[in-house]
Amino acid sequence: MPSTKKKARNSAKKKSKANKMKGADDSSSPSLSSRMQRMQVGGRCNGNHGLDMNEMGMACVPFVQKWLQGYNDAIDKVGNMEISFKITQALTKEDAVWGSSESIDWLVSYFLMTATKQYLNGNIDMAGVDASYADFFDQHKAVVLDKTKPKIDWHEVVRIHNGDKPTLAAFLRARIPCTCLD
Repeated sequence: MPSTKKKARNSAKKKSKANKMKGADDSSSPSLSSRMQRMQVGGRCNGNHGLDMNEMGMACVPFVQKWLQGYNDAIDKVGNMEISFKITQALTKEDAVWGSSESIDWLVSYFLMTATKQYLNGNIDMAGVDASYADFFDQHKAVVLDKTKPKIDWHEVVRIHNGDKPTLAAFLRARIPCTCLD
C-alpha cells in the first residue's frame, strides 16, 4: 500500500505532466514576447538586461529605495517573507506606483535586471531575493491592475526567493530580452 507522501508525490507528478500536455505556462521556457525581443536585439545586451532607465524609471527610483528599506526592516523584525512584503506594501501604499501599470512594469524590469546581475556575479541568494521582488510586482499587477489572477501565489514568490541556480536561471531567462543567461 503506497504511503500518503508517495500518493501526494504521484498526484503532483500527474498534475505537472497534465499541465505540460495542455501547454500551461512553464517558467523555464521563454515567453513569446521575450523570444521576439531577443530576435530584435540579436541577444545583445548593454548590461541592463532589458531595463530602460527612462523618465518612468527616474520617478520610480525613490520608491525602490523606500521599498528596499521597508522590506529589509520588516524581514529583520518579523522574519516571515510574506508578512514582510505585506508590511512594506502597507508602508508604501500612498505611493502612486501601486496604481500605475507602467510603473509596475518598470519595477519588474528593474528587479529582473538586478537579479540577473546578482546571478551573473555568483550571488545566488541575492539574485533570488531580487527575482522574488520582480515576481511579486508582476503578480500584483495581474491581481490588482489587470485583474487576470485571483490572488498572489505566495508559494511561487517563495519558490523564486529560495531558488537554486537552475530555478533562477530559468525564471530570469524567460523574462529578460538578452541572451546573457543562455
